Amino acid sequence: MFNLFKKPVRCEIVSPVDGVSIPLEEVPDPVFAQKMMGDGIAIKPNDDKIYSPCNGTVEVVFEGSEHAIGIVMDNGLQVMIHCGLNTVNLTGICSSKVKKGDKVKAGQLIMTFDREKLKEENCDDITMLVVLDQGEAKSITFVGDQNVVANETEIAQIA
Repeated sequence: MFNLFKKPVRCEIVSPVDGVSIPLEEVPDPVFAQKMMGDGIAIKPNDDKIYSPCNGTVEVVFEGSEHAIGIVMDNGLQVMIHCGLNTVNLTGICSSKVKKGDKVKAGQLIMTFDREKLKEENCDDITMLVVLDQGEAKSITFVGDQNVVANETEIAQIA
């Protein structure tokens, strides 16, 4: 039965990693800074573990480097978690803990990475969360600069 007074479901996205959030515009990479792939947030990590920021289904794990994972939420919203800059051709640094088709819950470990190896390769370990498709969401609001805790700090509100 349709209910005119039913409030819309409000979803949230939690931080995938411990660290400090920064606006996507400040990422030292034009693809992310100019939001060519979509709006989002960047986090300078304090740890080497990346968790699912939301409930959903793994749509893609970047083969080879395993540096990026795409998740689709039930409302159609698609997010990508991208570890580091210039990591697309690096192997053995990021390790996915999920595969395409896996159902994930917010807070579930989905990736680990080797921060020391990233430094040795002169790569920044900044982690981006980018919204590739808003799905049925009407609006998405990201938090400003702040310390974030994986699985706890809400970094985006979806209405």
